[in-house]
Amino acid sequence: MKNKAVDIYFFSGTGNTYLAAEKIAQKLQSGGCQTNLFPIEKSDPLKVDLTKTIGIGFTVACWNTYPLVRKFIKSLPKTNGTEAFVFCTMGDSSFKTQAEYARILKEKGYCLIGSKAFRMPNNFIAIQDEEKNKIRISLALPKIECFAEDILDGKAETEKTGVISKICFKISCFITGLWETSLSQKMINLRIKKDLCVKCGFCVKICPTGNIALQDYPVFKDKCQVCLRCSSYCFQKAINSFAVLSAKRYRALDKENAKNVFC
Repeated sequence: MKNKAVDIYFFSGTGNTYLAAEKIAQKLQSGGCQTNLFPIEKSDPLKVDLTKTIGIGFTVACWNTYPLVRKFIKSLPKTNGTEAFVFCTMGDSSFKTQAEYARILKEKGYCLIGSKAFRMPNNFIAIQDEEKNKIRISLALPKIECFAEDILDGKAETEKTGVISKICFKISCFITGLWETSLSQKMINLRIKKDLCVKCGFCVKICPTGNIALQDYPVFKDKCQVCLRCSSYCFQKAINSFAVLSAKRYRALDKENAKNVFC
């Protein structure tokens, strides 16, 4: 990596990608880089500082990522050689979606210096117990650290895409794009368990799209990205959706850290 000034833009539903972004930032800082972290949902892609190295981190959802992340990446300005790296976290497989977004950046003129996916605890259906999640995180963090070291040394791999990954990417873009339709929003059907809700408003503050308003109880609008941040960080377990969702909740951060990162 030639540039020692780095801005990392990340989107994290339940905290995994934030942990990865934080670990990368720490390693880059120890290597002499000035590094900043910015949540994608609070960032304007047109105001990205192209004089710095740009890192993009996101959560994998349905072998792709959330529509708001895709819009951010596709809205980034064209450039002529700005260094960039891409990373993602997933519960099972990414189908090289990180490499596909790296390809999009390359087409915009960015100089790709690395792309990598990291397996972290699942936060959707197959949620494991706390001890197993800790083990998975402990296995992932050293790999994330090695990725950052390779970026510093100019040795990070930039994965190549193939026919299968490109087909999967197009299909998953279509599927995740449907989440924003009115029919999908009705099917998401977020709801409040009023006997558990204490009306604290935390879900309102941490929602990345402003999809929740606090009236007598939290009320959900039609901008849900299915990131599960609200249900995962409702410490009263008062938010429920989807019959297929596990009764367990997974979150990578405690309430104070979640407040600092998401609010």
